[in-house]
Amino acid sequence: MKPNNIITLTAFLTALTQLDEPLPNNIQTQLNDISKALIIDQNNIGNLDAIAASYLPLDKVYQTELATIDKNVGERTKGLKPLPLPTEPTRELTNAAINVFSNNNSVSAAKKAVEPNFLERVRDYINGRIGNG
Repeated sequence: MKPNNIITLTAFLTALTQLDEPLPNNIQTQLNDISKALIIDQNNIGNLDAIAASYLPLDKVYQTELATIDKNVGERTKGLKPLPLPTEPTRELTNAAINVFSNNNSVSAAKKAVEPNFLERVRDYINGRIGNG
């Protein structure tokens, strides 16, 4: 998976976990379509930026998360290297996105399926591997 896609998916999934209300139907439908595309091609994440921008509560959290990741990318990790992801990071991230996006309520699915420690490990991967690469 391309580094920008890893960042986008991580920020988007994190944003979903922080919402309190289900997504509007049109946005949920778009995420359902992206889940189908991800099954075929893990790089086909659609235009998650535009989807987030079309729903203000999601966009606020998404943009904050992108800014946080962007701030940390490029800073060299001091001390220990980030813990490796248990499997290929892109496959686990892709599977999480497919599971969340294919659900009829992606907000609820993200809160149940996407564990915070997994997202933290992905952020460590982004900061340690992409940021230092």
